[in-house]
Amino acid sequence: MGPWSYSCAGLQVASDLQIPEWAAFERPHSQRDADVIIAVNRDPRWHDPPAGSSAVTATDCAFRARGVAVYRVQHGRTINVSVEPDADLREVRLFLLGSAWGALCYQRGLLVLHASAVRTGDEAIAFCGLPGMGKSSTAAWLTTRGYSLISDDLTRVAIDPERGPVIYPAAARLKLWRDALEALGWSERNLQRDRTRHEKFDLPLGGGIEAAPVRLRVIYLLEWGEPQIERLTGRAALSRFVPAATYRRDLLEPMGHLGAYWRDCLDLMQRVPVYTLRRQRRLSAMEELVALVEDHREVS
Repeated sequence: MGPWSYSCAGLQVASDLQIPEWAAFERPHSQRDADVIIAVNRDPRWHDPPAGSSAVTATDCAFRARGVAVYRVQHGRTINVSVEPDADLREVRLFLLGSAWGALCYQRGLLVLHASAVRTGDEAIAFCGLPGMGKSSTAAWLTTRGYSLISDDLTRVAIDPERGPVIYPAAARLKLWRDALEALGWSERNLQRDRTRHEKFDLPLGGGIEAAPVRLRVIYLLEWGEPQIERLTGRAALSRFVPAATYRRDLLEPMGHLGAYWRDCLDLMQRVPVYTLRRQRRLSAMEELVALVEDHREVS
């Protein structure tokens, strides 16, 4: 047990639990200076919602991952993790860096997107889309072209006074389905199976990740269809963007933050160009898709 100190997503974090996925963000600071406290204990009885359920209010979010831990997020300040006996700490961290961290960001009023983002030079490209649209797969294929991963699944965006919208790097890992891993030749890597989706895996990427926020240049909204890129504008664009870009709407609504989230998304879309990126369903067309993205980046 810690404490360990991290600077992640613009927040100073003091944690009882070591988080190897955040190794690039490890920074010395005192606990009293921390914005966020992650506290761990081994007694799951302190708050025990039924398996698969959660309790969410404006300032309090509790949920249980059976066989892993009970998580309670309060006031955008603390994440209490009550670890189940014999729990795998890697699984404990998966939920900590996913739903628990997302709930904390929402409690703090931060803008987080359900997106994957890659870096090219000093700029970021983000991909949003409904579940199953291939955000992580698109990012994975781009990493084979020399792009570096910034974030996957849960992506924090902020407005820098000088640079405009920026993306904060997150854990260097991708969530990919088995067929994508096989198509990439990555099926023999160090994988962890998703607890709820048998054919989906969590894949740590080697080489680490840079810690500094990256200027967001463009957002692509993934949709099905013949490969094509088209600019989205106006109010209709917002109504298409928000459902595809929202991480865990079931957390936002009971917190009472949905209206503010829409306003933040509108502000973002006024600052960063958003395009639809239509793709075919077959993985054999992914090379064509990433080539389309690269060509568009050169001319836009």
